[in-house]
Amino acid sequence: MVRLICLLLLVIGGSPGHADGSCNLPDSVWVTFPERGSLREDTYNRSLSTEAPSEVANLFGRQSTGKVGNFLLRDHFGGTRELYQQTQAPAVVLLFMSTGCPIVQKSIPAIKALRDEFGAKGVVFWLIDSNTEDDPTSIAEEAREFHIDLPILIDKSQSVARSFGAKRTAEVFCIKPDAWTVFYRGAIDDRLEYGTEKARVNRPYLQNALKSIIAGKKVTPARTEVKGCLIQFESSSAAGQK
Repeated sequence: MVRLICLLLLVIGGSPGHADGSCNLPDSVWVTFPERGSLREDTYNRSLSTEAPSEVANLFGRQSTGKVGNFLLRDHFGGTRELYQQTQAPAVVLLFMSTGCPIVQKSIPAIKALRDEFGAKGVVFWLIDSNTEDDPTSIAEEAREFHIDLPILIDKSQSVARSFGAKRTAEVFCIKPDAWTVFYRGAIDDRLEYGTEKARVNRPYLQNALKSIIAGKKVTPARTEVKGCLIQFESSSAAGQK
């Protein structure tokens, strides 16, 4: 879908796409679907993560219960990212974040190290900011201050966080694209606690999960407790209007 939009924009003189599957889109993003007119980006995401009419769900290839729906979000670089375009990746790692969260800030070196280790094997790493108080400027400032060079996807409507059931920042969701299922959810590791941190990691949960899935082995544990800042959810209508 993103590639199609990028191609159309290029033909009519818009911004070209990028080699990594992202593209630059105008501030007002509209996605057009057959016989349904046009939907804004936040409406598109809500149609994938809520109980939408069956024809909308089928149009987007929505999966049955237990499988992850598609989403399309703009990142802080100005491009867009669509989950279902990542079919060649052995795994997609999503880390929920917000600006100013100390645990997220302290987690950046760890997630970057894992990106460096597994990115070469095709694993995709995205951060997702679902805090309605954050805007592109504050997110870009956070990225500069903490040297975040991973894409930060802006979930202003909070539709993606809701669809995953995310409750706290610093929580990771690991998705297996061949089935669009979550094979690990929880903390990056056991180093960070509220107000304290261990000198070294004893349980590298995310690293072990990625090693296991790439090796075709069972992921254990598949769920761990995460320490992070609470994601403050607004009413769906209020979040969508921001």
